[in-house]
Order: sequence, then C-alpha cells, then structure tokens
Amino acid sequence: MNYQNPFHGNVKPPDLTKFKKAGRRFAPVILAAVLLIILAFNCLYTLNNGEEVVVTRWGRYLRTETSSGLKFKLPFAETVDIVNVDMVRRMEFGTMLQNGVYIDIPAEAVMLTQEENLVNADWVVQYRISSSYNFLFKVDDPIGTLHTVAQSAYRRVTSSHPLDDILTNRKDDMQREILRDLQEICDKYLMGIEITAVQLQDASPPDQVRDAFLDVTRAIEDKNAKINQARTYANEKLPIARGEAAAAINEAEAYKERRVNEAVGGVARYKAVEAEYREQPDIMRTRLYLEMIREVLPRVGKLYFVDPSSGNLLEILNLDR
Repeated sequence: MNYQNPFHGNVKPPDLTKFKKAGRRFAPVILAAVLLIILAFNCLYTLNNGEEVVVTRWGRYLRTETSSGLKFKLPFAETVDIVNVDMVRRMEFGTMLQNGVYIDIPAEAVMLTQEENLVNADWVVQYRISSSYNFLFKVDDPIGTLHTVAQSAYRRVTSSHPLDDILTNRKDDMQREILRDLQEICDKYLMGIEITAVQLQDASPPDQVRDAFLDVTRAIEDKNAKINQARTYANEKLPIARGEAAAAINEAEAYKERRVNEAVGGVARYKAVEAEYREQPDIMRTRLYLEMIREVLPRVGKLYFVDPSSGNLLEILNLDR
C-alpha cells in the first residue's frame, strides 16, 4: 500500500523495524539511567552554612547534621528536614501585611494596663531556631505556640505597668521584661527557639480618649523640659556657690589661724612680762605705766589735771595744738 503525498506523489511508509529493535536494545539502559537519577535525588542532598538537618528513618529520629557540604541518606527509608538556624525571623502583632498593605488587628493590639486603661500597641518579636531537634519534635506547631505565649507574655507585662510607661519613657524596660519572660517560657517548653529582640513599634490610646492622652503626654514633656532647665541652672549656679563657700571657709580658717597666733603670742609676752615683774616689780610697774602713757597720749586731744583736794579739773596742756 502506498501513501499518497499531496506534494511529491507516491512514497513508501517508514520502516519501524529498526526503531523497534533499537528501542528493545536501549530500553534497559534508559530505565537504569532513570532509576539512577531517582536514586541520586533520594540519596544525596546539600547542606549550606548556617543550616542543620534532622535525619529520620521510617519516622524515627536518627541524627542531626551540622557541617555543610554534600550529604548521603538511604533512599526511601530516611527523610531529612533542613532547618536554617542562623536566619532571624519576625513575628508581628497588632498588624498584618495583606496585599502589600498593613492592616490593623484589634484583637492583638488592644491591651489592658495596670490602671485598667486600654492601649493600642503594635509590636514585633524577632527569634531564631537554636535547636532544630527541639523545634521539630518537642512541640506540636512551635510557631503557633510561640505566637500564643508571646501574646500572653506581652499582655502580662502590660497589665503590670501604667499607661504612661508604655507611651513615654519606660518602653525599653518593658521590652526587656517581655523578652526575659518569653525566653523562660520557650526554654521551659523546649521549643528550640531563642528570642533575639522584642520591639514595641507603636503605642497609642484608644481613639475616644486620644486627645486627652496627647495633652497628658505634652504636659509630661513640658515637665521634663522644666526639670532639665532647672538642672541646667543648678549646674551653673552650684559650682559658683561652692567656690564662694570654699573661699569663705578659707578666709575664716586664715582669720582663725591669725587670731590664734596672736593670742599665743600675747600669752607668751604676758608670761615673759610676768616673770620680769616678779623679779623687779617696781621697775616693771613704772615701765608698764610709761608704755601705757606712750600709747594713750597720741590719741588724747586735751590733758586735764584733777585736784584731789577740790575735785576741780585744770587744763594744763592743749595737745590739739
């Protein structure tokens, strides 16, 4: 039977006998190559830096590989789970990225403070996997568990602080307290997770009382500004006052030393005069009298003589002239 070719007329059909013989000859080779490829994909895998692999055999834990490079496993019997232990992951609360836009999640953001006020807070937990074995086998759904215990820890810490601590200057203390509590829970549950950071992204009062709380925040900022201004003034004035006080103390100490030395000198002179007076009382009495007259007369304007018999005063010398 001839095949009618519309362009070139009658041609013979192709002879498939050769192709069948070639297929029967190379079929085992092709099948063996396919099997080798399948076995290679099931036996070999690559471990990169910063990764750990947990190997299980028929679902039972076998070993953990930490060194990077090409690794081998039994095909079909062993299963590997590769975990990146260096990557820092994020878990956000209060907001969620949807279609490239962040949307609020009030159920996660609204919390109760110590004085029973409501606050909207968006925050982030950063963590890394510290133990791939614990992460895979110790807790069912570790990510969901972390999400739940993180909310619990944050709400507990928030309920033990007043609203001003969240809105003003105590955020760092609260973040450290949340990180410590959350890490303790992760360690207790053997979750294989290390909390690297807890960050409070944004905190604000509810919309109904937002204006009032903004007024309070501004008042607190004004108070802090006044306190800083007062401290600056004190830092300027206190050194001057301390210097003046030190100068006054030094002057008083010098005056005390001078007076003490004068007194000591006076006592020494008095003792010397007393000793001479005891030896020659008449001479010392006359000497002291004359010394007193020598000191007094320069300050006297007029000299009077009192008559003992009549009591009259007689001006005998006008020293002013």
